[in-house]
Amino acid sequence: MACIYSEDPDAPVAEIRVVGRLTQHDMDEVLPKMEAFIERHGEIRIVETIESFEGFDPSVILDGIKFDYQHLRHVTHAAIVSDIGWIGTLTRAASMIIPVSIRTFSMDEHDAALAWARNPDT
Repeated sequence: MACIYSEDPDAPVAEIRVVGRLTQHDMDEVLPKMEAFIERHGEIRIVETIESFEGFDPSVILDGIKFDYQHLRHVTHAAIVSDIGWIGTLTRAASMIIPVSIRTFSMDEHDAALAWARNPDT
């Protein structure tokens, strides 16, 4: 599995860790969990940690677009953690058009990303 999902027990923060190639199996496992998390909390914050990225199966594109369309309004903050250069560039470009407070962090700043997601106003 290239996508590992976890939830913070003390805050409305979900983390998605990407290692390798995203598959339909990953989406089938993660999206229902995230939808249930949104249902429980209303508004959530996300930490997306991208350790490595080897692409994605074309079948996941539609699921991703559908999920974003239905649930993006429930995401208030997103921390993107990665040392992959183009991820930061793409994230900064997306932050100009997506109504979510987004910050990028390097892999050695993972703890800072989690802290920011837990308390984004500090």
